[in-house]
Amino acid sequence: MKKVSLISILVLVLSLLAQGEIDWERRVVSATGIGAPNPNAPNMAVKRAGAISAAKMYAVRDLMATIKGMYLSSEQTAENYMMTSDVVKTQVEGIARAFRMVGEPQYFEDGSVQVTVEMSIDGKLSDLMMSEETFGDTTPLAEEATYKLSDLTPPKPEVYTGLIVDCTGVELRPALSPKVYSKSGREVYGSANVNKDFAVQQGMMGYLKNLDSAKENARVTNNPFIVKAIEVKGTNKADIVISDEDAAKIDELAKNLNFLRECRVIALIK
Repeated sequence: MKKVSLISILVLVLSLLAQGEIDWERRVVSATGIGAPNPNAPNMAVKRAGAISAAKMYAVRDLMATIKGMYLSSEQTAENYMMTSDVVKTQVEGIARAFRMVGEPQYFEDGSVQVTVEMSIDGKLSDLMMSEETFGDTTPLAEEATYKLSDLTPPKPEVYTGLIVDCTGVELRPALSPKVYSKSGREVYGSANVNKDFAVQQGMMGYLKNLDSAKENARVTNNPFIVKAIEVKGTNKADIVISDEDAAKIDELAKNLNFLRECRVIALIK
């Protein structure tokens, strides 16, 4: 009995120390939970099932904690937004409980179980978290707003298929609803430029760490226009500032192309 108690305490400590993480390249939140078996369960099968349930409970708790720390914009965090309404908090909890398992549970000799779960930040979560954003185009799309390999047809040399902003020289923090400004303070890219379905289903902006990978990404391939960030702005450092010259070029391109409307924008980060 004493041994089981010590195991339970250890599992609890590990669970309290566990943290989730956001993978902005894959656009998923993941977390790991560890559950201890009930020493009073009648058999090993029941103990194992109970430990798995407990592990999932801890994992969901860490998913929620990680989501709360996510930046929605350069001035707003998910936690602050969730504090504005119990309804929003309840909805986020419901979305988090619809997680998917990553791999198989890990079983330990003491009967405890570890599980890893993940959920997308796009779709339902983004739709909820960006509900107060003003989108320039709210027309529902006939098809899902997904960048497919079939989209990768060779463009004409003068036609740009997306935008890459090289932010490796600044401390940019990923967010659900970032903006791009010109040096003079004019908004070049934000929710007002995009179709809501693309923003919800694919995200306002992709975040990658390698330029070659970014150029090959379906979001911006095959011929992205590349500019350099000169600084970031906002409390959360989630908004990008580019030169007035680059901003003017993007404005000119956007008059005849849909890449901003379709959120075909990637930020290259450290």
